[in-house]
Amino acid sequence: MDRALIDAYESAPAKLRAAVAGLTREELTARPGPGAWSILEVVSHIADSDAISIDRMKRIVTEDNPPLLYADETAYVARLFTHDQDLEDALTLLEVGRRQWARVLRRLPDAAFTRAGQHNRRGTVTLGMLVGDYIAHIDEHLTFIHGKRANLGKPV
Repeated sequence: MDRALIDAYESAPAKLRAAVAGLTREELTARPGPGAWSILEVVSHIADSDAISIDRMKRIVTEDNPPLLYADETAYVARLFTHDQDLEDALTLLEVGRRQWARVLRRLPDAAFTRAGQHNRRGTVTLGMLVGDYIAHIDEHLTFIHGKRANLGKPV
């Protein structure tokens, strides 16, 4: 496992924090269109998703070929009051979770990153794959946030 990926995994929340800095509550909660998520909902989704991802990775490290269940992100955003979440709490949850889990990842032998679980939609996924997926997850959502900021006249 390229240990630089663990650094990227741990530091990714800082990019998210920078992307939302200086936005008002109104700007954070504005939806770009019907059915679209606000910036706050995106940040809350990332924090929720990360909690799930850490659980998946823990189970891959500690269990043999564990089942990994799909989480319905649309239902989470719709039913878990993400539009009312506190931005700072969501960012802190994400940062602390990543920092804590990165400490564990750094101590694992390279062989641990080939350990796998069975996702009920994706099939076999390894620990190494999940680390990469969750680096990319924040980057994918940053594209939306940067675009929304540009539309608000507040580029990053």
